[in-house]
Amino acid sequence: MQPPSTRSPARGLQALLREALDYAGMFPPAGLALEDAIRNYAEYRSGPDAWFLSRFICPANRLPELGTHRGLFADRGALRVSVLGLQAASRDDFIPRLTESLHLVSEFQRSCGSNVRIDGMELVLPSDLIDGGDANAIAAVIRAAAEAAVEATGNPGIRLFFEATGRGQWAGATRATIQAIGQHNAGWKGQAGGLAAFKLRTGGVNADAFPTVEQIVTVITACLEQRVAFKCTAGLHHPVRLYHESVGTRMHGFLNLFAAATLAHARSTKEFDLRSVLADENPLHFRFHEDGLAWQRSRASVEEIERARRDFILSFGSCSFEEPLQDLGVLQLL
Repeated sequence: MQPPSTRSPARGLQALLREALDYAGMFPPAGLALEDAIRNYAEYRSGPDAWFLSRFICPANRLPELGTHRGLFADRGALRVSVLGLQAASRDDFIPRLTESLHLVSEFQRSCGSNVRIDGMELVLPSDLIDGGDANAIAAVIRAAAEAAVEATGNPGIRLFFEATGRGQWAGATRATIQAIGQHNAGWKGQAGGLAAFKLRTGGVNADAFPTVEQIVTVITACLEQRVAFKCTAGLHHPVRLYHESVGTRMHGFLNLFAAATLAHARSTKEFDLRSVLADENPLHFRFHEDGLAWQRSRASVEEIERARRDFILSFGSCSFEEPLQDLGVLQLL
């Protein structure tokens, strides 16, 4: 397990990364057994770096097994879970698969009671829905999913995350999906539960899984335009962008991405600046103080960081909790 932090992080870094990491220990490259992953999560929640930790990521079909470990949290406060919905092969199959997922969620909630709190559900939109770039059609499916989720869980705070993995033109499908999420949120009935956000895949176990800097710029700018929040998943193991032999490509840094999104949200950063922040491989360019963060000459106050984290850049999924912290320690940020 990770050693205790040797220093307190600056207030600016805490604001940027507080409850930022969704722990996905069961997923590659870690690939832990569920029992090992949930025991790790329980220990992290009690450790000195618990401020960095957010939800436990669990596939819907593993919820019955996760429920057998609910005793780990009986005296530690409710276990926060984000559920990965069963993936649909086609548009026609999406709502039936969601219904299956929601049944598993309901059973899990019933068996665990107040020991668990499901406040996120992550869904992959089928390619035959998003490849056409029809935002209205996508928004209709998102609306149906939100209504079903709120009704089935009875949770007024559940947020749905939608991932676009179309086989067609990437930029068009991604922009249409983000536009559809914006349409859904704007027309929702004022409830917190059922609001939707975008899920950006930022890496994987091979080079092809990593989006380009330009693709990430597309997501950030589209989300800004549509006032859509987003989270990231996979590949963000290190604070600052670097080349890594294990995947044969450059891996994006979570400081790059969170700083870029925060500055864009606070300062309406132009695309050129976004590219520069996202592509920066010099850790010394990212500075954190008691009153905020700075990248080169761009700055954001603690209050601006907190707004961006609440309304825009929500979290990132990682199969490791310790590796990001260790790297922050190497950079003398912890």
